[in-house]
Amino acid sequence: MKTITLYKFKDSITLKMPLLKEKILLSSFNDLIAIDLLDTEIITEYTIDVHEDFNFEYHSNEELLELCKTSKSFIDHHFVTTLNDYDVI
Repeated sequence: MKTITLYKFKDSITLKMPLLKEKILLSSFNDLIAIDLLDTEIITEYTIDVHEDFNFEYHSNEELLELCKTSKSFIDHHFVTTLNDYDVI
């Protein structure tokens, strides 16, 4: 068995985190309290144990989504989509 990390953004699964600006990552407690007031996108990071011969490219998106449901640990990364009238991810 080996451990892999998969990222879910909207309804797609990737091996690498989608490119979003690091500066718009919500990290402080005050940011988390204000989350309901902000427009955010969520990228969920799943840590999954798979067989040694697992190949990401041979699985459909639906199969990968099901695999993510078996994850014992995940992290939600919240990114601000609009900081002001001009900043959008």
